[in-house]
Amino acid sequence: MNAALLPQLEKVVVVYERRPDGGLRAYSDDVPGFVLSNADPNAVRADVIPALEGIISEMLNAPVRVELRPGQCDLELAPRQRTEFPRVHRLEYVTRLAA
Repeated sequence: MNAALLPQLEKVVVVYERRPDGGLRAYSDDVPGFVLSNADPNAVRADVIPALEGIISEMLNAPVRVELRPGQCDLELAPRQRTEFPRVHRLEYVTRLAA
């Protein structure tokens, strides 16, 4: 395991940006290579945690669990809300070694 990287990845900020077509893009400056984009915002939301877990597990050479930092509201994007979604939104996730 690459334990030296764990403190840097304990908190990961994911930036969500609304696309001009109503879709959603997600990326994080904390996790190299993490970029998701789709015309369906809910598809992006569904892929964030599995993608972060895969990339960070590979970086640490150990399995991790990623979850939304407690106290934050997840993005709920029903079709009617897509145009109401803020242009840029940030959410924090926490990373822990899997048991």
